[in-house]
Amino acid sequence: MIDRKYWNEAMEGLTLDRVRSVQVERLRKQISYLYDNSPHFFKRKFDVIGVRPEDVRTWEDFRNLPVFRNKEEDRLAQDESMERYGHPYGTYLCAPIEQVVHIYCTSGTSGLPTFYPFTEQDMRLNDECWARSWWRAGLRPGDTVLHGFGLSMWSAGVPVVRALANMGCRPIAVGAEGGLERMLMFANLTRPRALVGTPSLAELIIERSPTILGKPAAELGIKTIVVAGAPGAGIPEVRKKIEEGFGGAKLFDCSQGCWGLANISCDSPHYHGMHVISEDTAIWYDIIDPDTKKPLPIEDGAVGEGVITSFVHQAAPAFRYSFGDLIQVFTDPCPGCGFTGHRFKIVGRVDDMLNVRGIKVYPSGIKNVVANFMPRVTGEMRVVLDAPGPKVEPPLQLKIEHGSGLDRDSRDSLKVELENRIRGLLKVRCEVTLVPPESLERSTLKGKLIEKTYENKP
Repeated sequence: MIDRKYWNEAMEGLTLDRVRSVQVERLRKQISYLYDNSPHFFKRKFDVIGVRPEDVRTWEDFRNLPVFRNKEEDRLAQDESMERYGHPYGTYLCAPIEQVVHIYCTSGTSGLPTFYPFTEQDMRLNDECWARSWWRAGLRPGDTVLHGFGLSMWSAGVPVVRALANMGCRPIAVGAEGGLERMLMFANLTRPRALVGTPSLAELIIERSPTILGKPAAELGIKTIVVAGAPGAGIPEVRKKIEEGFGGAKLFDCSQGCWGLANISCDSPHYHGMHVISEDTAIWYDIIDPDTKKPLPIEDGAVGEGVITSFVHQAAPAFRYSFGDLIQVFTDPCPGCGFTGHRFKIVGRVDDMLNVRGIKVYPSGIKNVVANFMPRVTGEMRVVLDAPGPKVEPPLQLKIEHGSGLDRDSRDSLKVELENRIRGLLKVRCEVTLVPPESLERSTLKGKLIEKTYENKP
């Protein structure tokens, strides 16, 4: 019998109509809460469009609301918050500042942090949603888990350590900032059953473990790997590299963050996207047109800019929040496990989209093509931009690491094959520069796919 402690079966067994009914009921309460507790942000947003909380009665009413939050709006709200209230947590803060018990942040393009506050109730919701995902990945109380996400103020840092402990696991909180040698030392000593981190961290452990520890990653005893924050788990060759490199470990793709989101892939040998297991607390599969910002039909295979909305968050809820990710939604049952709810894949970042003579292309899509050439390539690559996008004049410049042991003729042949394959599949003309293995910078944090050379120009 399957132990389903965190499976939330009460929601998963409902029809879509009943799920929508639960969501609308919670949405209406949340909208009233936002309107009443954020006069200089959410109330102002509603007033500008002439909508009051009681006007939002249906799912369609909700989806027809404009985007309320994005990263630029957050920065402006933080500046206004400093002037009005003397704190940087945003005019969208709905709970009293005295009830805010945790802060995490991200850095924007300016390098200044964007803050995300939590009440204790928000943190308990975060614990629950992480546990839902890890439970599906097979983690159980008593498991030792190596924590490899960034610890310093990130959403997958201290909140993940807390959530693991509250679930009954034993987190080894080295964190990405601890460096790879320290992380591998602790892995060797504590023999964790699971690893949580970015795909690039998992790949880096495979590459460097033989040198640092004198033994392959496959001998660390890690059986389950849950990754988030970057493409990798959904790319067949990268998935194969990680699972085989860890001696047959199971790899799961996860996308949480906060606000009550819980999404994770199943253990099918093939990737079918992340399964939405937080229909009662938050959604990310609400898609809009990236250009017009109008809602798109939520139907199988549809692609659009994902909009996050939390139904129950207190401190600073995500509501009609465009986080900048382009996602593909699936509504048919999962071919791998039969899951009947919503699924989605993150296709790329809206602001990473490049326009090459009218053809839209995403760095993650290029990485997907390049990965099919492993082991003749390492899988590491960069799109090189000598001017700000999104418009790029062809040929698109790419740096790609070739695999070890290739002679000159083999590299020349590989370069031509890569350029032809990318042009054939993505319809974009590119120029490939092959570079030696391990010459592109690695990171224990999110892997980088774009190199902006124009930023270094005087």
